[in-house]
Amino acid sequence: MKKSLNKILIVILITVGLFSTSSTNSDFEISKNLDIFTTLYRELNQNYVDELQPGELMKIAIDEMLKSLDPYTVFFPESDIEDVRFMTTGQYGGIGSLIQQQDDRIIITEPYEGFPAQLNGLRAGDQILEINGKSVSGKTVSEVSDLLKGQPGSNAELLIKRPFEEEPISLSIQRKEITISDIPYSGMVDPKVGYIKLSGFTMNAGNQVKQAFENLKAGNSGMEGIIIDLRGNGGGLLNEAVNIANIFVDRGNLVVQTKGKLSDSNKSYKTLNSATDKNIRLAVLIDGYSASASEIVAGFIQDVDRGVIIGQKSYGKGLVQNVIPLSYNTSFKVTTAKYYIPSGRCIQAIDYSKKVNGRAVHFNDSTKQKFTTKNGRVVYDAGGILPDIDLKPDSLSDITISLLVKNHIFNFVTQYVRDHATIPSPDKFEFTKTEYQQFLTYIEGREFDYKTTSERKLEELIEAMKEDKYYDNSSTEITSLKSKVGHNKQRDLELFSSEIMNVVANEIVSRYYYQKGRIIYDLRTDKEVKKAVEVLNNQTEYNRILSGK
Repeated sequence: MKKSLNKILIVILITVGLFSTSSTNSDFEISKNLDIFTTLYRELNQNYVDELQPGELMKIAIDEMLKSLDPYTVFFPESDIEDVRFMTTGQYGGIGSLIQQQDDRIIITEPYEGFPAQLNGLRAGDQILEINGKSVSGKTVSEVSDLLKGQPGSNAELLIKRPFEEEPISLSIQRKEITISDIPYSGMVDPKVGYIKLSGFTMNAGNQVKQAFENLKAGNSGMEGIIIDLRGNGGGLLNEAVNIANIFVDRGNLVVQTKGKLSDSNKSYKTLNSATDKNIRLAVLIDGYSASASEIVAGFIQDVDRGVIIGQKSYGKGLVQNVIPLSYNTSFKVTTAKYYIPSGRCIQAIDYSKKVNGRAVHFNDSTKQKFTTKNGRVVYDAGGILPDIDLKPDSLSDITISLLVKNHIFNFVTQYVRDHATIPSPDKFEFTKTEYQQFLTYIEGREFDYKTTSERKLEELIEAMKEDKYYDNSSTEITSLKSKVGHNKQRDLELFSSEIMNVVANEIVSRYYYQKGRIIYDLRTDKEVKKAVEVLNNQTEYNRILSGK
């Protein structure tokens, strides 16, 4: 243990060299505080009543230090090296599946289509009992995920329990290089409008979008508009955002600037190639989970009036991170700059450099500044990209969320799949009212309690009334109000039946057609996509929005 501690101390002291470009005073402060820290660390190890784990203790210290800066500056120990590679390249060595913890069981929730898990017969609903002879009982999802990953070519020997089968099943699955495409689906959503769903910005995302776009054009000569769906896309590599923008604008256009403390962080990123199509009508979909590189693409398209932005205000992450390798196969992701789109806007929503009561300061609408697009339209640095067409987001009811969280929908669908060898294609599948009655029978006696927004607000009101000493005089009225706003399961199962049926149907489709099927099914009722199709098919309205008139 002493040797391990000495190694850690040596590494700490070596890192002083990283700050050689700082001022003399800064160098002294770093050296002084590192000396204090190493002395404290050594004395703590020698004197603390219990045996300490140096590596674990150091990881806690590093994590807490970085947490005080911003949520995006993080340390990756050697054990997370595969996660770092996946974050930047979309690749990892494994079997290709999603897993989830249900009670104390680890369950396969979705094998990736075309990858080892699916090709070797692993199904959604299968419970993992052992991996390479090691029981997964008591292990977390993260620990089991690490056991499933490994060198391509190596085998993962699984023992699984399949629902409705008595005997466990042994599967030998050879791991492969898993490359997750950033485009889970592309296709036509209208005779004249194409659609590309972009889920990330890993290496080669720009080429993937370009290829998908060219394939749609080649197969649909009448295509006059294209939708790029960035909803739920948390971002990724900045260069790929520039490459995607370049598909729709010619070379030489400034897409984004980064400005940081170091001169190396101050860069301008311009389009380098001729546009694939600089005239096709374009709509970009965003929501509150569209962040970083997604906001660069959407913000650039808006600033140069190249397309219409539809949806909800984006997340507001205007910070740039770089992954820096460290010793012993560790690394860390550090915020190095802020980015600015062509109008001059920085759309960062939270200022982590300013804190009140230990909390970072959020963007205040009253301080937002005006900027203008290429055509003179007024836009704002509003802590996110504000869409040109703002649509209210869909949200699930409390009862539907409870049914999902309690896994009743997931488990019902596992039973449904047992009884249905095939279903129609995602664009034609229907979950009938008769089948919904079967679902209602299935959940009878199963726990899925919940509180509605009205009930939560009423509880807050009661607490406030108690503090203000008004409750005792109003208790009769409050009791009456409780009975009126209190949820009723049977009523809600009927009231939200269409919503629940849609969620169940989506899960059913995923079991036969995987993630691609989910997207195709959801496109049938997607109001943002329908609005985009409407705008793209109306050139007069499209031009009016972009002209700002």
